[in-house]
Amino acid sequence: MQPLRPYVLSIAGFDPSGGAGVLADCKTFEQHGVYGFGVSTAWTVQTDDQFLNIHWLSEEQIFEQLEPLLRKFVISVCKIGVINSPQTLLRVIRFIKDYNPAIRIVWDPVLKASAGFEFHELNTFHNLEEILTELTLLTPNYHELQQLQLITGEDLVKDDHAVFCSVLLKGGHRPDALGTDSLYEPGGLTVIEAGVEKVFQKHGSGCVLAAAITARLAAGVPLKKACKMAKQYVESFLNSNQSLLGYHSI
Repeated sequence: MQPLRPYVLSIAGFDPSGGAGVLADCKTFEQHGVYGFGVSTAWTVQTDDQFLNIHWLSEEQIFEQLEPLLRKFVISVCKIGVINSPQTLLRVIRFIKDYNPAIRIVWDPVLKASAGFEFHELNTFHNLEEILTELTLLTPNYHELQQLQLITGEDLVKDDHAVFCSVLLKGGHRPDALGTDSLYEPGGLTVIEAGVEKVFQKHGSGCVLAAAITARLAAGVPLKKACKMAKQYVESFLNSNQSLLGYHSI
């Protein structure tokens, strides 16, 4: 009989292709030896290379899914993906923390689908600073970091440290250091170099990275090491085959 696993939670969209969102997160959680719960924020209409539509769930529908899980289980880390507005995100975070103030939250700020679909108008973003101060980690790519800094009107990272919360700047779209991740913490910067020279692009790789970090944190791994281990996992995921849908394994 196996020992009980830590409980983790994904709050994200439902992707029928299984490459991103709740399904991808739960695949990642299972491979990392943690027990993953999934709460849907939206139903999407998509494949690995097309994004056709999104149907947002209401806050009440999200809370209805969350409440019985939070009431019964002690969830140590929560990963949040696409969500319909910053206002909803803040209320979801506060709802979770009312049940468990110690829960750690990783937000993967999905602002645009890899197929090009724009999820939000930038002028709808408010209370972003309040959100950031509630997070353990923010995992933007280069373009998402630029957009979030434009919204706040100030830098989220300065020189070699984070301002509001720890930030993992993913290397997939970086013009200055392609493939290199940068972890900004309040105490300094850690550069995480690519472990392989070439990768095959995958639908949902950002979701997988954030979910792998979430799982490692739940297992008691410190943030810096969790980010390094998650990058190794994602590189294996990217090179699992040459299609846009990757295979999960450790």
